[in-house]
Amino acid sequence: MSSPHTVKAFDEDLKALARNVTAMGEFAGAQFSTAVRALLHGDWTLAQQVIDHDRRLDALRTELSTAAATVIARRQPLATDLTEVLATFRIAEDLERIGDLAKNIAKRATAVASTHFPEDIVERLDRLASLASEHLKSALDAFIARDAEQALIVRQQDEKIDTLYTQVFQELVGRLSIDPTQTMGFVHLLFCAKNIERIGDHATHIAEAAYLIATGHRPESERQRLDRSSTLGGDPA
Repeated sequence: MSSPHTVKAFDEDLKALARNVTAMGEFAGAQFSTAVRALLHGDWTLAQQVIDHDRRLDALRTELSTAAATVIARRQPLATDLTEVLATFRIAEDLERIGDLAKNIAKRATAVASTHFPEDIVERLDRLASLASEHLKSALDAFIARDAEQALIVRQQDEKIDTLYTQVFQELVGRLSIDPTQTMGFVHLLFCAKNIERIGDHATHIAEAAYLIATGHRPESERQRLDRSSTLGGDPA
């Protein structure tokens, strides 16, 4: 049987891991928001800032993974305790991917910094990015609170992102034929929209990890995926 001292020390280790996840999540979210702002406002300097700061997110990932590995080696957790530590590895991977996708958006923002896009397209992309950003924050909140109910709500809300992404995709493809003078710009926006949708997917993964930590098992139902971009033609109607 573990002594009270050992249990308390392990609890402190888990709290430290949670703080590391929070720090990494906040930084990844900030990188994403800044990249989208750079894209939609044609801010080359802001985009370059995201690219330059990506190394900081990589460092936070290394710190988190090292801390989790140290907990496993030192405490040798079993069952649910081990599940929680391993889940932080998965969350760290998802947050790192979110950072990579934010950097990709920033890189494309530098390529279209001098391009003026139609206001309705900008508004749709801004709405899509806002949904993904809220999605990430809610997923991290569910992890910190160990809230299984909220984790399931976040998981289901990914459908909204998929639906809006499909609409944005269809609209952009339609604009390619309507306004060929902005072909390259719209192509860059298509890739950015997909990156935003993928960030929503990674946030959903975090919510699923939060549910696993809270309950000890994965969600029973399969997640419905409503991204229909691969089946659509170019007609926005």
